[in-house]
Amino acid sequence: MRLDSLAGREHWDTVHAGEAAGLEPRPANAPASRVRRALRRLLGTRVRRYMSSYDDHLLWDVLYARHLPAAGAEVLEVGSAPGEHLARLSERFGLVPYGIEYSQPGLDVNRALFAQRGLDPQNVVALDFFSEECRDGYRERFDVVMSRGFIEHFVDAGEVVARHIELLRPGGLLVVTIPNLRGLNRVLTRLFHAELLPMHNLEIMKLPAFRRLFETEALDPLHCGYLGSFSFYLFNVKPGSPLAPVLGACMRLQPLLNLLFRVYPGDRGVQSPFASSQLVYVGRKRVTRPREAASAEPASPRAGH
Repeated sequence: MRLDSLAGREHWDTVHAGEAAGLEPRPANAPASRVRRALRRLLGTRVRRYMSSYDDHLLWDVLYARHLPAAGAEVLEVGSAPGEHLARLSERFGLVPYGIEYSQPGLDVNRALFAQRGLDPQNVVALDFFSEECRDGYRERFDVVMSRGFIEHFVDAGEVVARHIELLRPGGLLVVTIPNLRGLNRVLTRLFHAELLPMHNLEIMKLPAFRRLFETEALDPLHCGYLGSFSFYLFNVKPGSPLAPVLGACMRLQPLLNLLFRVYPGDRGVQSPFASSQLVYVGRKRVTRPREAASAEPASPRAGH
């Protein structure tokens, strides 16, 4: 089965080809590097930590720390390029990372990053996630199956979620994150890069619709809601856009916003359909489904027998 995609392979090839440039190391004595080192010394460790991404703090220090399994568990990311998220999961939580990529530039950049970080590049597989090869070869294989910014590119997002669940071991963890491009974020996306909006299923970015995607007997929900308060990091512009300096200036303000959000509301976050940057679902695959468990129970002996 081939699901209707709102963003084609050519789009992802272009995106991932651009990510390859990010793997090039900068000279340690570059002027920007010297400025960053001076600022780090001036601000101190705690303030720098508070000025880093508030969304990342809520995801990594709160949700992931609470729900991810112990070191050694195998995690699969669907649409994994450039691979930084998987590498960080390995380094911080000791998970064994695997990726699925169907874009050749995405595959190349993901494998190159894995090699740089001491991870096995062959754990990134060139595969169509919707193929029978993927379904049959990896059914119930992984302890964690996740995707970030993937399911919202399909008309039938529910079927995409079902494919995630098929690859998850009973008792395993499903983690799905999508951007929130509604409310203020929709206005700013239309301003900075309007062409991206038709590539997204905006209907599933309403929390009730997002929650319904996971209402299945296969899953026990652990968390479902908006994540973050507001982030300029959600947005980008087309190459050569005259709005690039404007967005760049806005992004330079984001560390100050992050600092304010870390002070208040802190770890609680603010669930806002108007401004939160993401929606996140975390759930556990049931070991046995209720109907299967009921049908497996032996019949009670009848009286007199």
